[in-house]
Amino acid sequence: MAKVSHGVAGDPIGHSLSPVLTALVHSHLSRTDGVELPGLKGVVVIPTDGVENALAWGYAGSLPSPPDWDLVGSPLGKFRANTLLERAVNASMEHTEADLRLPNADLPDLDFKSPNLATDEVWLSLTSPLKHQLSAAAVRCIDNAMEIRSVNTLRWDGLSWWAGSTDGPGMLLVAEVFGHKTSGILGVTGGGGTARSVAAAWCKAGGKIKQMGGNRLLEEDGPWSFSKNEPDLTINFDDDGGDLLVRYAPMDGDFDSRIDELSNVADGRWLLCAQHLMSWASLWAPKYADKLPSISLLMTRLVAVEVHLG
Repeated sequence: MAKVSHGVAGDPIGHSLSPVLTALVHSHLSRTDGVELPGLKGVVVIPTDGVENALAWGYAGSLPSPPDWDLVGSPLGKFRANTLLERAVNASMEHTEADLRLPNADLPDLDFKSPNLATDEVWLSLTSPLKHQLSAAAVRCIDNAMEIRSVNTLRWDGLSWWAGSTDGPGMLLVAEVFGHKTSGILGVTGGGGTARSVAAAWCKAGGKIKQMGGNRLLEEDGPWSFSKNEPDLTINFDDDGGDLLVRYAPMDGDFDSRIDELSNVADGRWLLCAQHLMSWASLWAPKYADKLPSISLLMTRLVAVEVHLG
């Protein structure tokens, strides 16, 4: 039977919720009529500051010393962690509809889509500091990820590494979820990989960027347009502030209190869910883009899993 392995690479990485999202979306599609997916062989977190190590895992299929995953305190790929995650995901599937307190927006139609699923595949999610490290010769891009030096999604189909940048389209979706017009002026603090992806996508959608400073700045000659006017909303990619947040931290409280908070705050979980759905729709399983869960349903189930794992 065909299998797919998913690795989440970066440093730090033990806190990542991406393994949960992969399991949730795979479970959702596997229970959907008309969908034929490779089985999920496993999800691992790969602590590394070099993208070559993430690619090496893709070829080897294993880690010599897998690290503990913070949510369960043991390594993914081992019996205990796999069992706990599977139980939590199965329990979350009792939520067949999104919690109505959560805002929602539809996934957009995407211009670029990769080939259909092969037999055995490897998927990678890249976070800091890996997004800018790939060379153009190593991958086939479905979008402008190499131009803006911001690759966060990879797929090995048995022949080639395919690459894309879904942070930007994901942030546009989050903006729509919270009622912001993506044709306005976005105030940006920072100029790293995620900032470049968001700036490029924002301007492609008709908006403009106001640089608000940061540890590094967006290049003047990038695929974005600058404005000197006051921004309509802001994102701080360096210290995580503004109207839309990039990062997330562990939450306290029961299911209801967490849902209430997430219904009013654009916590980084929203971006994580959005860019993850974009990765499935454009790169990992484009054939089934119209069968993916809504972002509000995915968030509902993510919260359920986090509460379950406690």
